[in-house]
Amino acid sequence: MNELILHQYAASPFSEKVRCLLGYKQQAYRTVEIPVIMPKPDLMALTGGYRKTPVLQVGADIYCDTSLICRLIDRLYPDKPVYSDEQIATIGAAAHWTDTFLFKVSVAVAFQPKALVGSDLFSDQATAEAFMADRADFSKGSTELGIDLAIAEPHWLLHMRRLDNQLSTAAFLGGEAPNILDFSTYHCCWFVYKNDVLKADLANFQALSKWMQAMHAFGQGEAVAMTGEQAVDIANSSVISTEPKLTVVSQESLSLGDIVEVMPIDYGFQPTKGELLVSSMEEIVVKRSDQRAGQVAVHFPRLGFQVSKAP
Repeated sequence: MNELILHQYAASPFSEKVRCLLGYKQQAYRTVEIPVIMPKPDLMALTGGYRKTPVLQVGADIYCDTSLICRLIDRLYPDKPVYSDEQIATIGAAAHWTDTFLFKVSVAVAFQPKALVGSDLFSDQATAEAFMADRADFSKGSTELGIDLAIAEPHWLLHMRRLDNQLSTAAFLGGEAPNILDFSTYHCCWFVYKNDVLKADLANFQALSKWMQAMHAFGQGEAVAMTGEQAVDIANSSVISTEPKLTVVSQESLSLGDIVEVMPIDYGFQPTKGELLVSSMEEIVVKRSDQRAGQVAVHFPRLGFQVSKAP
């Protein structure tokens, strides 16, 4: 098996979710530190347009969205599983809510005015303006990423109290060992409480604080840095490992080999265009050719994404 290459940046909360899971699994992997804002030429060579962070590369197979990335990691490294067939519907729905609505709330809390004091990102006006312009373009056409702090904060505090109550009865949300919901919840909490200005608020939630320390103690695995250019070269010299597969889903009139576009349904409406390689109940995969990366297969989860024939 080709080694895992995580395309990420240090401050990315969803990247922290994957890093923490790899730490829990005690696995080695490579990292590519991608720019926080566009342009991202090496990443675009691999994904063909998809620009959410992180992305996981295995040779010429490119995996988008942490819901799919974490399932792949759990399948490749089955010791200490974080998914269970007995609870797959329950924890799957809870993790999706956490990665979408709770994440949106956590963004508002993390970017509240008092939290931005001393922030490197917002200390320089030009850097701050570039970041805000990038995120405006990223979320263009969507209202799913932004929420006012006055609305977000009560939701945040309510869920923190519920988490604190539950974690006072067990070490993890999954019981005596974590499941995927722990990792989805952790990255939202990490995004807020890693800021020293907000960290003091954790004193109100002692069980939650203890749980965060336990999650942090898993570490981030054995990460070795590489460049984006090196990662693109690896894709170019590798062969796609995914076999074609078509399962009829709802009213879709798609066939293998159709030229399709895939993109999220919430925000980040930058489609990836390619030849349909897999369409199943769980996954959508398109094969595309790039001048630098060669032929790659770009994988998306079915949940949270849309696929249609290209115009």
